[in-house]
Amino acid sequence: MRLWDAENEQMEREDLEQLQLERLQSTLNRAYKNVPFYRKEFDELGIDPGALSSVQEITKLPFTTREDLGDNYPYGMFAVPLRDIVRISSSTGTTPKPVVVGYTMRDLKARGTITARFLAASGVADTDVVQICLNPGLSNWGRALKEGAENIGASVMPMSHISTSKQLLAMRDYKTSVFIATPSYAMHTVEAMEAIDIDTSGLALKAIVLVGEALKQETRERLESTFKIDVTAGYGPSDVMGPGLAFECTEQDGLHISEDHFLLEIVASDGEAPCAPGEEGEVVLTTLTAKAFPFIRFRTGDLASMMAGSCPCGRTLARMSGITGHTGEVLTIRGVKVHPAQIDRIIKGLFQGFSPRFLIHLYKESYQDMTEIWLEMNDTIFSDEVKILEGTLKRLREQIHEMLGLHVTIRLVEAETIEQYAKASGGVLDER
Repeated sequence: MRLWDAENEQMEREDLEQLQLERLQSTLNRAYKNVPFYRKEFDELGIDPGALSSVQEITKLPFTTREDLGDNYPYGMFAVPLRDIVRISSSTGTTPKPVVVGYTMRDLKARGTITARFLAASGVADTDVVQICLNPGLSNWGRALKEGAENIGASVMPMSHISTSKQLLAMRDYKTSVFIATPSYAMHTVEAMEAIDIDTSGLALKAIVLVGEALKQETRERLESTFKIDVTAGYGPSDVMGPGLAFECTEQDGLHISEDHFLLEIVASDGEAPCAPGEEGEVVLTTLTAKAFPFIRFRTGDLASMMAGSCPCGRTLARMSGITGHTGEVLTIRGVKVHPAQIDRIIKGLFQGFSPRFLIHLYKESYQDMTEIWLEMNDTIFSDEVKILEGTLKRLREQIHEMLGLHVTIRLVEAETIEQYAKASGGVLDER
């Protein structure tokens, strides 16, 4: 067992809860003073942010949603002046406007510690060569993982958008010992290895770390049996914060929550009651140390459950299950969160307000998520001239990639194809 931050990972529960309360009170006061959105929310409900006497009383506070983040684009949720922000990152989010997150230098230092803690729990050491393979929609995560590995002292191959075959050649030739990817991409590499005749016996891998997507047990077992190594996972909402919010250790018995930096609740679907250990509900997050961009009871849309008991690794941090599903219509595609309404807005924008009926078809190809947009043929918007039609579809593909970071295929279909599935326009056929 290796702990990067033993003092905080093995803190006595009484001391941890006191630390959480102090940090929560500081966060609430700063958010009330500096973020107009939170000040308005608290005042309307008659809430005194300084009156909370325990972390359990956080249930008195209102939720924050992704819609709230979009409504306050770009800097409305920042709790410090822009001059104190040293890094700004943007993600597509699931609303019309992207989510813009800011970091102070102190925030980046804390994120580096959290990420190093996560990677160390997976077995990463200063002697390792770490290879990060994530898609462009997770570029902010790629930076965080790179910084966390460098904090440990490991050698890092950061994200690079090269073919899988070249990634595998680099893995073999550069003696990669830790591979970081989404579960689907890791499975894709297994198939790709066979195609270019790379044998696992020629690799130096000792660990695979998976992020961005829910990890299925069959995926873990396939990867571990193929590479004969441990596979561990980390969790964090990909559109608003980095990885390492919760992480597995090599015991693989739930994800340890970085409770000194985040207060995590599991709430019932109606949002009214906390769930008991083992009961599935929505993950709700409150930041405790973020200076620039505090979240208060942020509804992630991810479903999980709290776990009872302690872990044999010796960490006293509470544990949660892996993600078991999602609320609402938010989709996770190659680790990136997408809402069907975002695609609808892009289509309407291209066709000047008129949107043909469409369905989103999701499926797996070589273990990777693939996205097809089934677009209904309509004489009003589709020209008989092949060049004009091709140009329209090309612009649609380009705009979806530019705004959402997704490579999609556009498939023109007859009305009957749409109607046979009895779904409203924008519906999802998820065959993954």
